[in-house]
Amino acid sequence: MRKSALALLIAATLSACALTPPVVDTSSDLPSSWRSDAASDIAIGQNWWAQFNDPALDGLIAAAQANNQNLVIAASRIDEARAALGITSADQLPRLDLGGKAARSLASQQNNIAVGDSAVDSYRLGATASWELDLWGRIKNSTDAAKADLLASEYNRDAIALALYANVAQTYFNLRALDQQLAIAQDTLKTRQESFQLRKRRFEGGVTSELDMRQAEVELASAQASVPSIEQNIAKVAGSLGILIGQNPRAMIDIGVPRGKMLTQINVPMNVPLGLPSELLARRPDIQASEQSLRAAGARIAAARAAYYPTISLTGILGLESAEIGNLFTGPAKTWSFLGNLAAPLFDNGKTAANVDSATARQKQAVASYRLSIQQAFAETQSALAARSSSVKIVAAQQQQFDSLTRQLKLATLRYDNGFSSYLEVLDAQRSLFQAQLNLAAAQRDQLSATVDLYKALGGGWKAPSHVS
Repeated sequence: MRKSALALLIAATLSACALTPPVVDTSSDLPSSWRSDAASDIAIGQNWWAQFNDPALDGLIAAAQANNQNLVIAASRIDEARAALGITSADQLPRLDLGGKAARSLASQQNNIAVGDSAVDSYRLGATASWELDLWGRIKNSTDAAKADLLASEYNRDAIALALYANVAQTYFNLRALDQQLAIAQDTLKTRQESFQLRKRRFEGGVTSELDMRQAEVELASAQASVPSIEQNIAKVAGSLGILIGQNPRAMIDIGVPRGKMLTQINVPMNVPLGLPSELLARRPDIQASEQSLRAAGARIAAARAAYYPTISLTGILGLESAEIGNLFTGPAKTWSFLGNLAAPLFDNGKTAANVDSATARQKQAVASYRLSIQQAFAETQSALAARSSSVKIVAAQQQQFDSLTRQLKLATLRYDNGFSSYLEVLDAQRSLFQAQLNLAAAQRDQLSATVDLYKALGGGWKAPSHVS
């Protein structure tokens, strides 16, 4: 026991000399503020999509949370990383094995050493405890690397979830825009059918020329062609949305994707969440995942370097041994032993050095990936800010164009009905108004989509994973 305590004391003393991961410079030159004219310093909620105030969208994202297969894969990777942490953590503690043996043997009578011709019985039962003293931090650094891998997998899950929710929202907005464009096309088709019938009756009554009737017929055919084209796009987008929310094939066909508010009724958040640029580093899960991967790479370098130094393992055996099973559990049958083993590398053909070089190269990759993730984050955020600001102006311009063309069509129709212009003016005004309606719906969709891009770029809805002990 004294020797065991002495060994533990020596191990604790030498562990202070354990190798530590190398320190790398990961500093970045961050801007002091964003270049934007539409930002406000407000917090981003975890359920940022609720700001659009559409219960159908809330339900779709809830379905994606529960059923999307990419999230299932990400969750399984977290379980795998947690199991890997359990494996490396177990190496830090002593291992205990229990074993037993029963044997009966007879020595050859031709052996000069053997005496007698009777068989020999042997019974043994014992427990073996073994423990490697982690003097240089190999096991500790391997465990730290596994902890960082677990955190990285959780952050990656959050990044996948954030991208998924953004994709669901943008696909839903695209679907509602197509629904609105389909309604516009159907209303236009109905109007042009009425216009064609009117021109046809006026032509048959000798009031107008055949040219007016044929022009109305051409516009009718154009409207008829636009309806199935939009319906085809709706089917494609609805199918994509069904996959995102994990909808089964039967539900895709029989039920379809639920709809909520009309595109024009969906709330557009005017206050854009932002904060300081430095906060982006702590808010985006992809950056956090890259940082944890960098920590894991550093810990693996230290673990690889520990192979240069000796390893000490302790083995203790406590058991019972007897020639008769009836005496196995008596006092005299007790046996014990204690063994200390020292192993030091002498020559391994450069294997240890190659392992260190490999771990160092992976750390360089992790540093580059971390810096790249920061660069991409700031580029995406600045681009999203610009797109969000531009989309507001585009919607306003498209709305003004729509209002002007609506008035123009009324005036063109009055001029034609009173004989001051040809029917061509009416057709031009109709075509322009129809396209302006479609463009306005697309612009409203783009404004919603740009807002989602900004939430995504800022790490909206991200929640830091719980601390790994």
